[in-house]
Amino acid sequence: MRTQLALWARFVPLPKVITAESLTLTFPDKKKRKTKEPFRREKPVQDNVGDMSREANPLGSHIYFYTHITSKRVIYSLYQNLYNAKAMKQVTFMGKKSVPEALRKDHWTPFLTASFTNPSTGLKAFQHLRELRKLHETNWDIELKSKKMRERSKILQDQRGTSIADLAAIAKRDVKENEKVRIRWMNIYDAEYAKEWPDCVVHDVETQKGIRFHARRMGRFMVDEQGVQIVTKEAVPQLGEDVKEAVPQLEEGVKKAVLRLEEGVKAEAQVEAPKVESIPEVKSEAVPEEPKKSGFAFWR
Repeated sequence: MRTQLALWARFVPLPKVITAESLTLTFPDKKKRKTKEPFRREKPVQDNVGDMSREANPLGSHIYFYTHITSKRVIYSLYQNLYNAKAMKQVTFMGKKSVPEALRKDHWTPFLTASFTNPSTGLKAFQHLRELRKLHETNWDIELKSKKMRERSKILQDQRGTSIADLAAIAKRDVKENEKVRIRWMNIYDAEYAKEWPDCVVHDVETQKGIRFHARRMGRFMVDEQGVQIVTKEAVPQLGEDVKEAVPQLEEGVKKAVLRLEEGVKAEAQVEAPKVESIPEVKSEAVPEEPKKSGFAFWR
């Protein structure tokens, strides 16, 4: 077998001129393989929107509403993420295949975020929301009892409308005079599930990208002494001098046209309509009655 040195000698280029340096054995450099650079995630942009710490957002300042995309079941959370151990306690048994083994992230989506100026009011509202949902699940009507189990479970799992109506009732009862509640909607038309909203509620629209994190970035919902006042001012278009001069001329032309139309209508009304001769009455000829047939029939 050839030695490793002899194998490498085959690839050594021959020198054109024999010198002392060329007599020394030189080996070509090994080609280094190109290695891929390690994947480096880009650092998130540090925006100055607000403080997301727990000190700036105490427990109870925000309530997140999550709904199931198919059954419309609702889960309330004090955190911006759904924790499986805490959320599964709110999922009650309503029939076959109504309680999953674990929550799937692709099945639950946020549709509403309620922010309170007073965190203690938010904790009280969170407790009352869960109690009212328990009443909806256990107190059945006579019509609901008469239905089959599968139909009944579908009706009971549709909690999206009742949760919004419960939030409106709690905001009207528990929120004090100096406090406010800001509700950020994914779909503003969901607010129509409630009959009426109290004056302490401020409605806002949120996007799918930032509904879970935007509330904490904004921090606690603070209210000024004067309160929240939403004023909309519509810009009134101002007419130029040329247009103002042309307006009275247009009004005179319109008045003349109206007078001409009235005169034409009166002239048409004065024309007598042609008299129509009386149409002779046509007497209907008497139709002879057919003889009554007996109820018997003879078959041959």
